[in-house]
Amino acid sequence: MKNKSAIVKMLSRLKNISRPACKRSYQQNRRLWIAASSAEPSLHTAATQCITSIHAALQTHQAETPSDKSHCFVLVSQQYQVSDTERIAKFIKEKLGSIAHSCTILGTVVDGIFSNKQKPATNGISVLFYQDEPNQFSQPFYIGDEHGRQRLREVAVGRWHNQTTDRFIQHQDKISWVQGKSSATQAASHLQLPSELRQIDDPRMVQLIIFASDKETRQVLDALDMRFPNAIKLGIVGAQTPFFNGREFTLFKDHQVYDSGIVGVAFGACDGANQAAIPALAAGVPKVVYGRLKPISGQYRIERCKGNVILELEEGDGAHSLIAALRKARMEHQCHDSDSRLFARITCTQNQQASSGEAAELQSEKVFQVTGGNPAKGGLAVDTLCDLAPGQFIQFMMLADSPSSQTAPMAAMGCQVCFGADSSAEIDHSNSSTQVFGGVSENGFSYGAPLSSKPPYKNLSKSVFVGSTECAVPGSVVTLELK
Repeated sequence: MKNKSAIVKMLSRLKNISRPACKRSYQQNRRLWIAASSAEPSLHTAATQCITSIHAALQTHQAETPSDKSHCFVLVSQQYQVSDTERIAKFIKEKLGSIAHSCTILGTVVDGIFSNKQKPATNGISVLFYQDEPNQFSQPFYIGDEHGRQRLREVAVGRWHNQTTDRFIQHQDKISWVQGKSSATQAASHLQLPSELRQIDDPRMVQLIIFASDKETRQVLDALDMRFPNAIKLGIVGAQTPFFNGREFTLFKDHQVYDSGIVGVAFGACDGANQAAIPALAAGVPKVVYGRLKPISGQYRIERCKGNVILELEEGDGAHSLIAALRKARMEHQCHDSDSRLFARITCTQNQQASSGEAAELQSEKVFQVTGGNPAKGGLAVDTLCDLAPGQFIQFMMLADSPSSQTAPMAAMGCQVCFGADSSAEIDHSNSSTQVFGGVSENGFSYGAPLSSKPPYKNLSKSVFVGSTECAVPGSVVTLELK
């Protein structure tokens, strides 16, 4: 009996002891994203200012269990000296070495950067810093010609194929062929993702992929969509730099400088982690604003189409409808625009949104350049390898003389990624305290929302509203709020 009473007393004492608070709560501690920018005329001075800002933020939000893995994404404009630009990754890595161990530096040269102080894009450097949290992983990668990526934009019908610039030829014997999915082109894909992405045990755990690339992103986007369907994809196409440093593009990953390919980081939750208990890396999905376009027609229902070619609209064939809209616009405004590029705004119907799942609902509007037409037969082609569908709507647009009042949406606070196409792209953060990371490039950007996991997705894999998209519409901006 004595032993029993002693046990009861011990249990009562243990019951009164309060449990210690958890040192690390995903619900209370936010992931550490830090964005900094500088427009100093000296690249080393500008980079040092950004690193100082990162250091101050790290001291303010120092984690109780510091991560031994971090990444730094860098965008640099072309104003700086070539030697400083090509060594910027090494310079930043050395400076961050004392405050962030095992930091990977990735980035590219762009036409301009977005800063926290100036509304239009300007010359300078923009930096995004990230540290892993427990149960999180981040995997840097590089995809190049050795992975079977071909230059489809460079090797087009009617263009001479330069054997010396297509380094895929050196590796083609080692690459297998995978049949393409678009009905617009049944071209085979040779691309194999690098081992660092293939070794991720559960691709469904990848939530976000940020990257910088050259203009040949179509094959890579298709491969990333197929391998990581739950991930948001967001990337900027670098500026072409042949007259800057003799390279076609300038991409860097730590000490390596590449003239082509894709550099990026995949972020996600570790295999076996409770994904429901881990906050999302981003709030929502990428949002695109087309700030320089003006409509020159109403919305026409697409009656017949094949692939990316519009054969018939409710008002007649596509080519003559566009010609009539363009003639009317020029007569009304009594002007001839210096930039004669034409664009098509494609929108979904509500029924198509409901049947195609979440992906179509989140990307129910896209704009593509009109690339050709045949007035004799009435066909009209838009710049996409995906499929249009009867029942969708098209509105013809052209570039306005000045940007519209519509600007990219900005969060009230936190960190936001902004990529723009050409120097006319603008963001308005006058009423926001958001940290901004981003830049502009005449070559545009790429973006994609998570694909729907519902069964209808498999039947709509060719749809223009499913999967990642390339965009180079002048004045357009894509934004993504990080958490």
